[in-house]
Amino acid sequence: MNLDSLVVHSAGYGAAVGSVLPILAAIVLRPHWSPKAKQMIVGVLAGISGAATVAAQGGFSDPVRPGALLTAIVAVFAASEVSYAALWHRSGIAPKIEIATSPVPPARVDLSNLTFDTSDETLDKLKKRLREPVNGSDS
Repeated sequence: MNLDSLVVHSAGYGAAVGSVLPILAAIVLRPHWSPKAKQMIVGVLAGISGAATVAAQGGFSDPVRPGALLTAIVAVFAASEVSYAALWHRSGIAPKIEIATSPVPPARVDLSNLTFDTSDETLDKLKKRLREPVNGSDS
């Protein structure tokens, strides 16, 4: 495959890969991450996907062709951004995948109303329990 056709194919295949990349990215992304962090992750995924697109076409069998690689990466990133904004985000599919594949956040406990009984009787009971052997041991 000559360089011109490799570049053209890289753009086409890169756009195709980029159109489904938001679904794959949604598995990795977390809803609580900042938009900047999400975009950085998508940029890394676009780079990996662009390189894989060129490699699948045999673009690395000859000396590295930066034009084809750059074209594929840009096509993947651009197509992923457009398809995310136009389809995956608007339909709610990508955000639902992010939520479904994210670990459940830890429960938040409100300790502001927590009170302690510090009467002498309660403290004496605690001291007595601390002196008792644990699990029946005498140590």
